Amino acid sequence: MRAGFQLRTLAVLGMGMQVLPVFAVEAVSSAAGTGTSIALPASSVTAEQIRERADGPVPGFVARQAGAATKTDTPIQETPQSISVIGREQLDDRNVTDLNQALHYTAGVNTSYSNDTRNDAFTLRGFSADFFYLDGTRLPAVPGRALDQFRVDPYQLERIEVLKGPASVLYGQGEPGGVVNMVSKRPTDYARGQVDAQVGSHDRYQLGADVSGPVEGNDNILYRVIAQQTSSRNEVDSVHGTRTLLAPSLTFRLGEATSLSVMASYLRDDTMDSNNFLPYYGTVHRTHLGQRIPTSLATSNPSYENYDKTQYSLAYLLEHAFNEDWSLRQNFRYSHVDLDNQALFGYALSNDQQTIQRAAMNLGSSFNNFDFDNQVQGHLSTGEVDHTLLMGLNLTTQNFYDSEGYDYGYALNLYDPTALRGSIAKPDFNDTRTHQVQTQTGLYLQDQMKLNNWVLVVSGRQDWVSTKNEDNLADTRQDSHDDAFSGRVGLMYEFDSGLAPYLSYSTSFQPVLGSGAGGTPFSPLKSKQWEAGLKYQPPGMNATLSAAAFDLRQDNTLTDSPDPSVFTSVQQGQIRSRGLEFEATAELTRNLKLLGAYTLQNVEVTKGGPTDVAVGNAPTATPRHLGSLWLDYTLHEGSLDGLGFGAGVQYVGSTYANAANTLRVDSFAVLDAAVHYDVEDWRFVLSGNNLLDKQFVSRCGSATRCQYGDRAEVLLSARRAW
Repeated sequence: MRAGFQLRTLAVLGMGMQVLPVFAVEAVSSAAGTGTSIALPASSVTAEQIRERADGPVPGFVARQAGAATKTDTPIQETPQSISVIGREQLDDRNVTDLNQALHYTAGVNTSYSNDTRNDAFTLRGFSADFFYLDGTRLPAVPGRALDQFRVDPYQLERIEVLKGPASVLYGQGEPGGVVNMVSKRPTDYARGQVDAQVGSHDRYQLGADVSGPVEGNDNILYRVIAQQTSSRNEVDSVHGTRTLLAPSLTFRLGEATSLSVMASYLRDDTMDSNNFLPYYGTVHRTHLGQRIPTSLATSNPSYENYDKTQYSLAYLLEHAFNEDWSLRQNFRYSHVDLDNQALFGYALSNDQQTIQRAAMNLGSSFNNFDFDNQVQGHLSTGEVDHTLLMGLNLTTQNFYDSEGYDYGYALNLYDPTALRGSIAKPDFNDTRTHQVQTQTGLYLQDQMKLNNWVLVVSGRQDWVSTKNEDNLADTRQDSHDDAFSGRVGLMYEFDSGLAPYLSYSTSFQPVLGSGAGGTPFSPLKSKQWEAGLKYQPPGMNATLSAAAFDLRQDNTLTDSPDPSVFTSVQQGQIRSRGLEFEATAELTRNLKLLGAYTLQNVEVTKGGPTDVAVGNAPTATPRHLGSLWLDYTLHEGSLDGLGFGAGVQYVGSTYANAANTLRVDSFAVLDAAVHYDVEDWRFVLSGNNLLDKQFVSRCGSATRCQYGDRAEVLLSARRAW
């Protein structure tokens, strides 16, 4: 038996992804794996016995439940696929300010350490991560287009789940490396609140508030309001901006077996374009004159730069229990993004390595995205086998408008940048004016089976994708229709010692715009992964340890045609990622907590055209080694009760700046630290990133698209909670 706190009205919902708050009004106990709830005297249950849920808070650093891999509330120890969970306490202890920082200490993830603040850019197992999910619903995205990314501020999150490997079987089209599902803070059934203030490097000032509880006079309606205002500069000269966040939500208890949560969000980034692409010579290596470009140099013109993005969403999560075994969930989200972006960026370096040629960019885009995910979940037994069934219908529609204009030839001497004072005329939208409409319908079925110590998960999904792409400059239209089946099977055995070895196979797909010779539309990219792993929860210790070996391949990538007279691409390419991942999250003692991760990944272009110089090489900006370690020691008694110290190091191996792998970018390591102090209703955190102020190049997408990493930054936070 396992004990916990739940609301009586949700006792019959079994393993479902609950939408009501985690803290409860009465104590319940549920038999492991059955989902059946029995009322217990409230006095017999302690705070340590609160049962964690996949959509609720993580108690401490160590998560035991997750939902991203199965869309059900499943123990991580019974999930035969790699998944990492970052909870609220970890985010607070490290003073995290964006999604990139949140993922710094996660295995298999290579985050952006650059001073480009416009988006969250990272890779999973060597592949870009373009698709993000919030509470299980998809956010607007176009593969390869991070500029107009829908961003979620960590202040509004309860936890972040990172699923490694293909995930189309539950989510539809997607990148092969995996998905990131973020879980929002939800209304609570008790009155609570907090006010947060931050001040830090580069004139960073932030004020936030987060209050929730039952509506006065009606305990069946719960609310939460999250608001935050931020103003900051950047270490790059002249870059500054503001962020405004508002995220209200309501939960309605509509009866003994029905609940509805309605959530809205608004985020406005009014800042400047901080891409600041720099050449390889002058950053990674000095020029032939021995020069190095300062990390503070801005390559754009302050009077021209603009990055103004407004986004908002409206979502609801509806759940109804038919009985104690079967329930229905419907998740919906509408998301909208508007972007107005102007900047100058370098695209070529002169032979004397002194001057770059810049292009003036004018970009305007907008998204409208609807995502419905309807699920029926049930529990049944066939003989000695327990089944948790999930049947789903997923409907997604996305409208994307894109207008772009470029004007080339703005020269800039990197070592005498007087051209920054020149005026720039905004180019007209004469390079790109497109409208893309994509609809996706997916049917999926999953069976989580358990027989004694054996766990078997079998999932399958059929998708139909229709894409309409209008080129309003050329007055042409291209329609494509794709369908794909995605599958997953995972087998695991749970030893009584806490060891759980597993083997899994999964697939994914992603539609590709455009056509080849003869106008034949491109087929979707197809990916497949074999993964063998071992999970371990040491008896008597609050810890999760995991190791995984994977072989991940993406087929149908575009490459040059073998016929030089044909100027179209063909789908003969393949990228393979093989590797090992080790991850540990542990509360070693009452005082000492640990985060540890190491990734060895061999990412290689294994197939391509006859003139493809990338074959046999690693993609640009893709390291072979990633490692991180964070330790936190907190005092819980004596005169210094509540005082804690944390320190961590992150290592990123060497990469390449070109497809031929002749331009090497050095590895780097950065040191982080934090001091936090809890006293009565107050909490203070003083943190520092890259404390040694190491100057390094974080990544080079090409020989002219290198970006410096963040220099030393210090942040002080204060919180008053009640």
